[in-house]
Amino acid sequence: MRNGDPRATLGYALVHIDAVTLAQLDSRDHPARFMAADTEITAPAIRVGAGDVLSITIFETGSGGLFIPSDAGSRPGNYVQLPPQQVGQDGLISVPWAGDIQAAGETPLQIQQTIRSRLAQRALEPEVIVSFVEHHASQVSVLGEVGAATRFSMDTSGETILSALARAGGPRYPAYESRVTLQRNGRAQTVLLSDIAENPAQNLKLISGDTIYVSHEPRYFLGVGAIGQSTTLSQLDRRFPFGDEDITLADALAKAGGLEDDRANARAVFLYRYESRKTLLRLGLNVPQQLHEPVPTIYVLDMSSAASFFYANQFWMRANDVLFVANSPETQIAKFLSLLLPFAESASASRSAFQ
Repeated sequence: MRNGDPRATLGYALVHIDAVTLAQLDSRDHPARFMAADTEITAPAIRVGAGDVLSITIFETGSGGLFIPSDAGSRPGNYVQLPPQQVGQDGLISVPWAGDIQAAGETPLQIQQTIRSRLAQRALEPEVIVSFVEHHASQVSVLGEVGAATRFSMDTSGETILSALARAGGPRYPAYESRVTLQRNGRAQTVLLSDIAENPAQNLKLISGDTIYVSHEPRYFLGVGAIGQSTTLSQLDRRFPFGDEDITLADALAKAGGLEDDRANARAVFLYRYESRKTLLRLGLNVPQQLHEPVPTIYVLDMSSAASFFYANQFWMRANDVLFVANSPETQIAKFLSLLLPFAESASASRSAFQ
């Protein structure tokens, strides 16, 4: 199949890069996104957990109450600061005259209300303030290609993916080459860091137990055939990193060294990739049902036309694309003659010797 000829049937799609194709083609990579359910999560309330250390302050309306003696003297206020309370493995803390209080799984505000209700009949109009001294629950881990892997307890105001990465010293590599994997509730999702930075909705609110792993995954394309890079004196490498968030076909040709002057066929620049059936139908191709999704697709660019340079600058590359520049017909003739030349020279030398 090819664009412009729906009757032709091949084992792949053949598409010419021109103004009509570019108008219908969205060849940029479609980045992975976090699930919508995760983007809608608001910052959860920070709850107390086993091992946390709490500060408890109890206020009364005047002296002579349960906690404030009658001869309060020069006290700074009608309150008492209890010794720091560490939440036990059973989730309890102990408050004088209030007994054991369930703390694990509760917010500081809920613990305040419980203590106040238990002291209401014994203290003088008590008011209670509970705050964290040390917070060990609600922890998040950040590891991988970051400045310093860390495990920390979330701030009471909440944490996001980017704020967690900041705590870990940031990524070691550019955002467009760093992938962020979020492990949550037995599921793992991976998103490009640059997409998180550019889309606030993807900067998820973290919840207790989240693990963030940052990996270095640069995108590459392959350049083969009569490209200028094959003439370099340095070690030959046909695998080229993007080196940017996105590059065009023109960028890729430049990275590969352009077309080799004495070998390349400027009319035969090919790009190999897999396309979706939906994209090919939008391009006007007749896609046989026997071709499985995704469909092998070859894009053809005629660089002998001046307009093709503009087309190449609007055609976006994808990871793992294969760029191939065919040899010119003259190159094949030169190869054939180079094979015959030694035999011709040998025959000429033999005739001279015989004579």
